[in-house]
Amino acid sequence: MSNIFVQRYLAEKLSLKKMAGNITRLSSTLAKSSIQLNPYQIHAAMYAFDSPLQRGAILADEVGLGKTIEAGIALSQLWAEGKRRILVICPASIRKQWQDELSNHFGLNSEVIDGPIFGGKVNSGDKIPLTYEGIFIVSLHFAYKKKGLIEKQPWNCIVIDEAHRLRNVYKSRDASKMGWEIRNIIKNTGKLLLTATPLQNNLMELYGIASFIDDKLLGTSYSFKKRFVEPLTENNELSQAKLKELRLLLKGDEKIGENKVNGILTRTLRKQVTDYVKFTKRKTFTQDFTPNDEEIELYNKVSEYLQRPTLAAIQATQRNLMVLVYRKLLASSSFAIAGTLEHLITFLQKELELRETYRLNKKTPTNLFNQYDVEDEGLEEESEELEVENIQEKKKGKTRVDEALFSDDDIQAEIDELKSYYDLAIKIKENSKGKALIKALGKIFEIARDKKWPQKAVVFTESRRTQEYIRKLLEREGITYTIFNGSNNSQEAIQAYRGWCKEFPESAEQGSPTVNIRQALVYDFQVNKAVLISTEAGAEGLNLQFANIVINYDLPWNPQRVEQRVGRCHRYGQKYDVLAVNFLNTKNRADQRVLELLQYKLHLFDGLFGSSDEVLGLLESGVDFEKKILEIYQTCRTSEEIDKAFNKLQESIRSKITDEMQNVRKQLTEYFDEPVRELFEHTKFEMNKSLSEFDQELLRLCRLFYGPNKLSSINKEETLYHFKEGTVEKTLAFRELKDIEVGKYIRMNKENQIASKAMNESLKLNTTPIPLNNFQYSNSGKRYTLIEPLVNKEGIIYLFKLKVIGIEEEDILAPMTFIKKGKNYEPVSLEIADELLTLEAEEQAGKIDESPLEEDAVLNLWEDWKKQVLSKYKRRNERLYDREVDRINRYYQDYSLRVDDRIKKSEGEKEELNRRRDNSADLTERRELHKKIQEIELRLDRLRLEQIKLKQEANELKQKDYEELEKKFELKSEEELIAVTLFKVI
Repeated sequence: MSNIFVQRYLAEKLSLKKMAGNITRLSSTLAKSSIQLNPYQIHAAMYAFDSPLQRGAILADEVGLGKTIEAGIALSQLWAEGKRRILVICPASIRKQWQDELSNHFGLNSEVIDGPIFGGKVNSGDKIPLTYEGIFIVSLHFAYKKKGLIEKQPWNCIVIDEAHRLRNVYKSRDASKMGWEIRNIIKNTGKLLLTATPLQNNLMELYGIASFIDDKLLGTSYSFKKRFVEPLTENNELSQAKLKELRLLLKGDEKIGENKVNGILTRTLRKQVTDYVKFTKRKTFTQDFTPNDEEIELYNKVSEYLQRPTLAAIQATQRNLMVLVYRKLLASSSFAIAGTLEHLITFLQKELELRETYRLNKKTPTNLFNQYDVEDEGLEEESEELEVENIQEKKKGKTRVDEALFSDDDIQAEIDELKSYYDLAIKIKENSKGKALIKALGKIFEIARDKKWPQKAVVFTESRRTQEYIRKLLEREGITYTIFNGSNNSQEAIQAYRGWCKEFPESAEQGSPTVNIRQALVYDFQVNKAVLISTEAGAEGLNLQFANIVINYDLPWNPQRVEQRVGRCHRYGQKYDVLAVNFLNTKNRADQRVLELLQYKLHLFDGLFGSSDEVLGLLESGVDFEKKILEIYQTCRTSEEIDKAFNKLQESIRSKITDEMQNVRKQLTEYFDEPVRELFEHTKFEMNKSLSEFDQELLRLCRLFYGPNKLSSINKEETLYHFKEGTVEKTLAFRELKDIEVGKYIRMNKENQIASKAMNESLKLNTTPIPLNNFQYSNSGKRYTLIEPLVNKEGIIYLFKLKVIGIEEEDILAPMTFIKKGKNYEPVSLEIADELLTLEAEEQAGKIDESPLEEDAVLNLWEDWKKQVLSKYKRRNERLYDREVDRINRYYQDYSLRVDDRIKKSEGEKEELNRRRDNSADLTERRELHKKIQEIELRLDRLRLEQIKLKQEANELKQKDYEELEKKFELKSEEELIAVTLFKVI
């Protein structure tokens, strides 16, 4: 049965805007999430919202704690609040992962935009990407190339993942051009930076990353060196004081409570969250194989071919990229390289045809042949990270062999040579590594049976042709499999998708078909198959924690790609140790050294989380590492040369982080263990309380709005409901979903259509004339000591809403409640009123036109309460205001510090020269010294003029910042009487 007053009250309460730091702001987002969120992740998201003046924050948790999830919570909340201009900037290799996680965990659709997609949309007349509402995911290089367009957009939030790649921005514009430009174009937008390594070898790296969030907080780069870096070189009282000062700037108060002022960096360690997350280990298994004579001959011949300084089939401008890809395919299988050899032959034959056409027609032919149509799903990342300029445009343009370098006879000779390699490749029907795979699967499935592991393995390859070969091998052996690649358009994939849609109708209605078919294939593997055969596309974004065997059929040279592969299974939710399986070619010394380097030096396959934050952070770009390995393959021919080169590479990547720097990082960025446990427990309590209240209030509103005919309980706890309205029939959950329920039931949240309809319609209700309500206390089964004295008494509630407008906006509901005593009405506390409104209420027949209470009594109570509330906001603002004034003063105080120091140094030099001149008996020497003194005086004049100019500039800019600050801290309020009801407690 409907209830005008209670519905309006509940709808208003569920719609309230809340400030950062208030966990109720996240209630609907937490309910909407399809995964179990941990307290430390909620804390990180709240910290991001609560950064000073909402400039943003650095989320710097250790690897494996879910920084993407933390950012996803924040983005989901912004989306729910209508702030829908969002940009995610990340390495190219994890764009798909971002898209999948936002869709799967938070129901947020997004667009991955790269060069071809951008150009295609523009050329087809579509809206220009990035210029409309949505979540856009782009690579670092794309953001750099489109910096002008990005700078013009009114973004609500920008996320930068793996932000440590930009940490050298502190050096100079020339040393980090991309970092400088990206920092400049996003400086006026709230942002989130994600990195597990905010500080590696140098405090200036931390300064560089922090400057993306707030370019004034830590001063100028010069003043930061003087104020913090130089004092910390000594271990004394001054250095300890400086560490505390810097920690306060970075991390804020670190208190629990509404009056705390946050900093810009939060970092949680794995050891601090073992109460919430179970971490399993990685183990490694190596399967040797020995290629046969034909395989060795093919490898050696193609390898020697690729080592030549010039090749007709490969343009010099793209040589590094293409040779890297061809070597990947050569190591993958004879089937992978056979297709590539055929492709190169066709390319050169086409070139000869074009030359002949030109000689006959005297017209410059247009080459429509795509040299870059190589079979490698990871090509785009290499092309971006190696900064191959305009590769996508070159794909469409003219690709010709230089006639000055290669005659027709040269090209024909190369064709004949490639044909001989191709003939050799297609003669090979079985690969030794393929046989080793079947052997390895037998061994590891036996291990899995003994250990009671799920017998499921994920096989990764970098080639679709190799994938097809593995498929045939498994089929022949009777091993069930699921195929996963970049297109996923096979009949088997479509069949799996249809089955998934029937099983999970609610999930099928959400998300894009591309994302859903990926989920369908994962489900097919989870439920029906023993092996998932995935190309590189599968290493991005998939959650495969139900499997714990990862097989690298061909091993990437890029450590970050290896980490992504193993991380598909070794992630949050994994119950077992993860076994990483690699293959060792006993006849290839370079391959042996690559595996040794990744396994024993970088520790990618052992321990709790594989490679340490320090080592992966030190590499910065995995592609740079890949290039170094390629150089060894290209230049070394003997085992001795190979060993020497790999030894040198190992030395170059030795972690340079010192014990002293590790200690500095700990003191600056990490929470102390005991306080952080208290913080997370507090967050957990508040999170559970907030979610419980949210579910109860949303359920109560929906029951009142839809009534028992449309909404009926189907479980004893009354948390699952059957909904039927017209042709729409759903199962609704007003609680967290169990794993088996995800995709089958709807987890209710404010964005759900059923809930939003109830809220929107109830917000239109008004209580004129005034309704009468009976609050059911005696039948509630609850005992509230505050309510019991009110039983059988009458009263009236005036529901007000106060909107506080300052740095942020916040809404507060205030039920001003009066109890009738004789002929008079006396006010009761808001605490009692809030308890009263949790009771079920039954609207009575009849209404009254006028309130029995005098208006002055209501307004006096309201004004007194409002005054107290605004006073609290003013006190919080004062603390934040003082911090901002300190920040501005500190920055401009040091504005001319570099010139000040140069003046001080020059004055010291002048004083010393004057002393020497006065004490000299040699006229020639005195004249020389006098000349130097005059030069210094001229220099001092110039420096003092520059100093005056800088100080004047600093004063003007400081005044401007003060004026902006005053505008932000101006506190306003709006008030509204929402609803009124007379009541009786029974």
